[in-house]
Order: sequence, then structure tokens, then C-alpha cells
Amino acid sequence: MTDTQQTSAVQRLPHCTIPAAFAERVRETPDDAAYIHFQNGAWITLTWRDIADCVARRRAAFAASGLQPGDRVGIFLPNGVAWVVSDLAAMSESLVTVPVYTRDSAANICHVLRDSGAALCLTDTAERWAALDTAQADLPALKHLWVLRGDAGDDPRATPCPDPETGAPRVLSQTDGSPDDLATIVYTSGTTGPPKGVMLPHRALIWNASAVSQLCPISKADVFFSILPLAHAFERSLGYVCPMLGNSAVAFGRSVEDLVEDMKTVQPTVMLAVPRLFEKVRETAIEKARASILSRNLLAWTEALGWRRRMADEGRCPPPSLAARLLWKLFGQSVAAHVRAAFGGRIRMVICGGAPLGPETSQFFAAMDLPLLQGYGLTEAGPAVTGTTIENRRSDSVGCALPGSELAIGARQELLVKSPGLMLGYWKKPDATKEVIDEEGWLHTGDAAEMRDGRVYIQGRIKDILVLSTGENVNPVPIETALLSDPLIEQVCVLGDGKPHCTAVVVVDPVKLQEWLGEVQLSPDADHWPKTRRALARRFSRLMVDIPPFARIRDVVVETEPWTLESGLITPTLKAKRSRIIERYDQALNEIYE
Repeated sequence: MTDTQQTSAVQRLPHCTIPAAFAERVRETPDDAAYIHFQNGAWITLTWRDIADCVARRRAAFAASGLQPGDRVGIFLPNGVAWVVSDLAAMSESLVTVPVYTRDSAANICHVLRDSGAALCLTDTAERWAALDTAQADLPALKHLWVLRGDAGDDPRATPCPDPETGAPRVLSQTDGSPDDLATIVYTSGTTGPPKGVMLPHRALIWNASAVSQLCPISKADVFFSILPLAHAFERSLGYVCPMLGNSAVAFGRSVEDLVEDMKTVQPTVMLAVPRLFEKVRETAIEKARASILSRNLLAWTEALGWRRRMADEGRCPPPSLAARLLWKLFGQSVAAHVRAAFGGRIRMVICGGAPLGPETSQFFAAMDLPLLQGYGLTEAGPAVTGTTIENRRSDSVGCALPGSELAIGARQELLVKSPGLMLGYWKKPDATKEVIDEEGWLHTGDAAEMRDGRVYIQGRIKDILVLSTGENVNPVPIETALLSDPLIEQVCVLGDGKPHCTAVVVVDPVKLQEWLGEVQLSPDADHWPKTRRALARRFSRLMVDIPPFARIRDVVVETEPWTLESGLITPTLKAKRSRIIERYDQALNEIYE
């Protein structure tokens, strides 16, 4: 049995809470590497015993806080050891953790804390909290704000995070709590309205991580590289709970700017990522190859040869000819290895999720022999729904149902899921829960799909929620509402599904446009239009104050002819038809994203 095939007592725990699984991991392998992070100019490795000591102190602080089992604790922290320690310590005291995206808008952040009724919130600095401005004043349930570093700030609820050095906090016990207890409330955007809280019990996250591990075994030999927010269920389950069960170390990347250097230093073997990362790596490789005709040709030949090899491996075409195999050995292997080196040189498995991976990007990395595994999931399912193995991966499919789960196709080709990983429901929204989980226990995903030979092929979103290639979910309605508050705009449609950022197609009042152009001394002439469009984008950006930064529009397509029923661009209820608008403005949109 190889290192990657070995299982531990933790992985074999059939039903337990997350703190119980952590306690067993500490008992079983106390001195193995748990987390790697950059501190004081150097990479530091912490063992499971080290983490257990930190959790015990943080748990003692929670025990002395006066909070009761079931109280909610907001985790308003960037990725890192402190995030994991706070999560484990709170759950060990039977508290319910509420992850908060640090990049979200102040309005959404405070909505999450307010709606969940969080009694305590942890943040890293007073400056991060102060940036919420007046929005954080309207949080009636919040009694405590713990600041981990530096001064606590001016908020009367704020204190430095307690860190008991002495005392005897309770030892973690596998019998504490039930797997069916609520562990966390993860907020996710829907098609309309503010984010909804998804209630996930311990069993959902434990089962989800265990099921994925059956398809993709991991071990002590693996090092995960963490770059996605732990507030996202994808990273939390597969990049935090899964490595804990498998005794794999997790290295936290410093920032997007340091990504390439960090991967070269850490040399991870496993990585979770969203499509945007692969798009950037592909774009960089293509840009570098433009330096010479030889480089361009080598990359193009390698992609063509590699894709043929991958297609043959997937049984979709005959094996390559002898000449093709020789060419691959002569230069293809070397070029592909150079592309893979961007991931540190030791990568053996990359799991892509959070958003659909574009076919060009999928084909490129399949051709470069990168073991890129696509999956599908949603927060309400804990989150993984499908997965695949390294040996049986296909570049056009998101894989098969996780072991122990069921999939079905419902009305409108909607993918339905039934598994132990499903949510308990939406926090304080029983009616919304009934809309997505039917009486037979099927979760309605809202995604259209096709199933062939057990494999799932996602065909697109049934509803209009936009999923950027960065993995962020964007509800276009608040953005469109904000834009329509500008007197210049008559109609609007926000687009960006599968793209790195949002763009708006706006129908403007031609008379008001002319007046505004005169005020800002711009010309509508074609030669000056790019500058005019950028000025319009800046004008509209001022309306994005309450929109999360990742969701804000960065460019606009301007139209002066109103959309009508006759044109087929709007419905009888005057809603924009996104698919038709994308077709109508395809050239302009391509120019923007290129």
C-alpha cells in the first residue's frame, strides 16, 4: 500500500463532530506537520500538537465569555492558522461559527452578522472592523468583538482577544455533541434578496470530506496549498476538513501577488482553485510564448499533441501515431513540464471548482498533462456533489456522484441531489428551505445537467445568478437596481457568467447622454468613444458603494436604442433576456474581455 492509499483511524470515523475528528487526529499523529504559514519573514511549520495547544487556549477564552451552546460566533478573519483555531475552538464549545468574507461589502458583512444574530465576532485588526464604518453600529445581538492583533480600536464592544496561558481547559472529547448538531452557518447569495444562511451540521462537512477522500486519497505525504477563502464551503470542506482527516499539511499562501513565489517555495502536491487561476496561468504561458515564432509554435504543437493524447486516454479518439508519440518525447514533454512548473513542480492533483471551467482552459491544461480534476457542488450540499479520480478524469465532465449520494434529473433538466451532506435548511427561512428541498429529501440545485454513463455534464444555470471565473457568486439584481438609479440609464443588463468580472450593457437616454458629454467635454465621435466609455464606467462605479468589490462592473457596453418586445431582448414583464443580449452584443463584449 502506498502513502497516498493509507488510511487512518480519523478517516475511518463513520460519524463524529469536527472537534472529535480533530481530537483523534491530535491523538494519532501529534508531531506531524499540520499547517505551514509565513511569519516574520520565514515559513513556519506547526504540528497538530501545536494547533491543539492554540485551540485549547482559544477554547478557554470562549468558555469564559459567557456564551451559551448554539450561540453564533462570526469569524471575520483572513485565511490562516487563526481562522482554523478559532473555528475549532468555537465548535468545541458547541458554538456555531459564521464565516464572513473579508472582501465582501460592508452591507453584506453586517447583514451576515445581523441576520445570524452573532453574539461575538473575531477579527484580526481594529482597522478591518473600522472599515465597515457606520454599518457595524446596527448589530444589536453583537456583545463582544475580539481583535487578534494590535489595539482594539474605538468600538466599545472591542477588546484584545483573550489568550489564557494558564488554567486547564477541557480536553477535547469524541463524545461531545452530535454529528447532527449545527456546526456552521455559511451565507450564500441567491438569485434575489440578501445572502441566505446555509445551516450545515457536522455530519455534512465530515461526510463530504470523507467522500471526496475516497475518490482522491491523500496522506501525510501531501501538502495542500490554500488560496481560496475559508469562508467558502469549497475550501473549508476540501481544503481544511479533508486534510485534517487525511493527515496532510496545509500551507497558507500570502497573497495573489506572492502566489508564484509561494508555490515555488512550498511545492504543494494538492491545490484547490477556481477557473480564474488557470485562466491566468494559461494567459501568462501564451504571452511568454509570443516572444518568438519558435516559442509560439512549440506551445501550439504541444497543446495539439497533448490534447490528442488526452482525448485518446479518455477513449474519445484513436491513440496518437508513432510520429506523434516521438514528437511528444522530443519537445512536448519539456514544454508541458515548463507550464506545470508554475504550480511548484510537485503538484499531483489540482481540484477545480466554484465555477464552470471554460473549454479552452480545460483543453489547455489537459494537453499539458496537469492532473486537473473538475467537480461540481453548492453550499447547500456541503458543498461537493460530484467528483472524479485522477485516472478516470474527463475534461468535459464534472465527474460522478460522490460515494453514498444519489443524483437524479428533474423538471427542466434540473440536477437533484440526495446525500448525507445536505444542509439542515436556510437559517430562519423555512419557506425558502421548502423551495429547494422537497418532501422526498431531494435538493434542487437550480442547474441544468445531463447524465451519461454515470458522469455529469453541467449545461448551465437555470436561474440568472452569475458565477464569475473567480468562483464568486454575483446576484445581478442589486447591481442593476443601483445602475437604474442613474437618470442617464433607461435599461440595464449585468453580465459576467464565467468571466473574471462583471460588465453591464446599458441603454441610455440619448438626449441626457449628449448633455452629459457636453458637461464633461467629451465627444460621441467613434475616435473618442473608448475614452467616453471609460468615463461612463467611472461615473457608474460611484453607484457601486454597497456592492461587494468582486461584483462591481468594470466596463460597459452603451446602447441608445431601447430594448423592445419586438426585438426579443425583453420579456412581457420587461425583464432583460440575458442570453439574447449576450448574442446581440457578442462582439462588443468579446472586445471588453479580451
